[in-house]
Amino acid sequence: MRVLIVGSGAQGAVMAHHLGRSNAVDEVVCADISLDRARKAARFAKSRKARAIRLDAGKPKELARALHTTDIVVNAALPRFNLPLTRAALAAGVHYQDLAADYGKISAQLAHSKAFERKGRIGLMQCGGSPGVTNVLAREAVEALDTVEAIRLRLISKLEATRPLSTWSVEVALEDMEEPPAVFRDGRVVRVPPFSEEEVFNFPEPFGPQPVVQHMHEEPITFGRFLGKGLRYVDLKMGGHHVYQMKEAMGLGLLSRKPVKVDGVSVVPRDVLIAVSPPALTPADVPRLLKAGVLKDATGCHVVQVEGTKGGARTVLRYTALGPSLREVQAWIPGATNMSYKVGVSAAIMTEMMARNQIEPMGGVFPPECLSADARAVFLERLKANHIPFQIAEGSGV
Repeated sequence: MRVLIVGSGAQGAVMAHHLGRSNAVDEVVCADISLDRARKAARFAKSRKARAIRLDAGKPKELARALHTTDIVVNAALPRFNLPLTRAALAAGVHYQDLAADYGKISAQLAHSKAFERKGRIGLMQCGGSPGVTNVLAREAVEALDTVEAIRLRLISKLEATRPLSTWSVEVALEDMEEPPAVFRDGRVVRVPPFSEEEVFNFPEPFGPQPVVQHMHEEPITFGRFLGKGLRYVDLKMGGHHVYQMKEAMGLGLLSRKPVKVDGVSVVPRDVLIAVSPPALTPADVPRLLKAGVLKDATGCHVVQVEGTKGGARTVLRYTALGPSLREVQAWIPGATNMSYKVGVSAAIMTEMMARNQIEPMGGVFPPECLSADARAVFLERLKANHIPFQIAEGSGV
């Protein structure tokens, strides 16, 4: 199988590294609007299977040419390219995958499901860590219960460094922070104010009890559509210093897209914030900053808590995916961050499964919570084999 990865940032590079070692993949093409960035990702893969091309994903003719010689296309670039790439994959008759959603276009993507199904092609949406791993864990919990009332997702991360650094795209992070969060409530998706409904959630160590707030994400939008058993409520709350930094920035008007005058010059506060914020760490940055002592470590935790009944008794299932840490992943993919490792490897496992015909259903466009029991079992086993563990706790109020 030949895989085209559109977007050669941190996640795309990790995917290329993983897929370059898979005997199910014959070629990995790293594509980016910057040929230099694509070449760096191909070199990072350290595989003869990897090569680089320049590709402007916003130009349909360029996309069509690139898809002519591939079997699977993955959008590891910005989510705004999801729908154009979905349509291009359908036209070319190839499988499609992305890592996160363009929130306003989720329904438009799903509308292509029947067309993909008729062609025997798969469009697998939202396949990173969260969304991605969280979707599969949620479905596992739902299947273990007789009825389901609520699904609560809680995320947190921390980065230890002597100066401000980022393991994620600042532009994507801002889009998530400023978007009114989606909550699935009583059978429909509603929106709530950003940073609202704060609570303290008890994460495992090294986090412990931490404040979390409503945060825009994909899971509340798709879970209500695809997970049943009486599900009435889904939300996702996030904590960590970066969330509260963005809350302060919003309060100061720094996320505003409305131009303001500064010494007679018109500037957009949001654009200024992006310009002065540290870019996402690259694979070249990580070892250099670790050696210099600037970057100490980073880690994160995803919790999926599903509340319902089993055997007539109230039951709460909590799936916790903690780590691995940034320092730990240097042993497996040097230069990766904890975030790029978890997202990139999780996504690459899905790609590899697609190449092995292990994804079920075998056609259509759908998120990971729609995977069959067999496909979920394969995915979770591969996660464990690649140092992305999870723990399960069960009780009446875990």
